Amino acid sequence: MTVASIDRQRLLRALWVALLPGGLLFAYLQVSGYARAGTLGLDSHAYWLAASDQSTWYTLPPEFTDAYLYSPVFAQVLSPLGHLPWPAFQVLWAMLGLAALLWLVRPLGWLRGLVAGLFLLPDILIGNIYLFFAVALVWSVRRQAWWLMLPLLTKIGPAVVGLWFPARRDWRPLAWATASTVLVCGLSYAVSPDAWGRWVSFVLESAGDRGIGPTVRLGCAALLTVWAARRGRAWLLAPAMVLACPVIEGYAVFAILAALPRLLAWQRTAQSRQQGRAALTETFT
Repeated sequence: MTVASIDRQRLLRALWVALLPGGLLFAYLQVSGYARAGTLGLDSHAYWLAASDQSTWYTLPPEFTDAYLYSPVFAQVLSPLGHLPWPAFQVLWAMLGLAALLWLVRPLGWLRGLVAGLFLLPDILIGNIYLFFAVALVWSVRRQAWWLMLPLLTKIGPAVVGLWFPARRDWRPLAWATASTVLVCGLSYAVSPDAWGRWVSFVLESAGDRGIGPTVRLGCAALLTVWAARRGRAWLLAPAMVLACPVIEGYAVFAILAALPRLLAWQRTAQSRQQGRAALTETFT
């Protein structure tokens, strides 16, 4: 290791150490702010209510407290947890979000992971599903594309990153994802056909009220995804997914960027394998 590389590592470590107080302050302000406003678990409460009472589905417009916006599948999957008291559900949901965050930032090491995690805390505080989007994105890139069912059957737009597979002519995971989604939706429809009709109507009405901004961002996300696929830049799928979200406000949505360490690690591994295969081909030709 050269002196220059050692100095560079020391400089980067000093930078992360310098960011730690800012991360702690940010986390404190977020926790205290949400606690004073009474909005801890704001989004997860809507999920709990939907899981426990189907009559609450699609009765409130977007951005209203406890409005349930996602497909029937999401609430049906969570229905066993709907029998829990709200405080128990809130704690369990927060623990799942924390586990997802810890897994996502693990490649960074403890210091960088801690700093990054502090800045990504708001998603856990309000109990949204952006960290789960990040996990689904990482697993989908690892050829388990059916994990993109999560964004597709909840916020819909972020699933545009699935264009990664046809752009790379990676048809097998795409076929599995399509078949899995059709199967899951078919089973859900068999249980609650009326709910699916109400959800489709709800989505169409809500989309018309959002204006042109989300549509433009969705188009940009699609273009970024295709470009990333052609260049083998998997890490760009995280910002593309952020762009494709129907609403970008506050800090919670940026929790999707927690996928970056895992995506970069996968990208490096994929590139190394590709280079190894190329070298092997040259050896025998």
